[in-house]
Amino acid sequence: AGAPNPEGRGRVPNITPGGSGGGEWSAADIEYYLETGFTPEFDTVGGTMVAVQENMAELTREDRAAIAAYLKALKAVD
Repeated sequence: AGAPNPEGRGRVPNITPGGSGGGEWSAADIEYYLETGFTPEFDTVGGTMVAVQENMAELTREDRAAIAAYLKALKAVD
């Protein structure tokens, strides 16, 4: 649901459904981001998320799809 950035600047985005940090993304958008590091707007992953995304890219497509389905199933948090 978002939080202060542990790196000290800005905030971690709210990625729950309807959140302002990707909550409007489709499951396919989430899968693509986890695989490639590109958002639907063609922005790129940054900060400490780079290492997370690189590891997620090593997962099977089915595992990334399961993560995307889980994120889409979460209750929206403002």
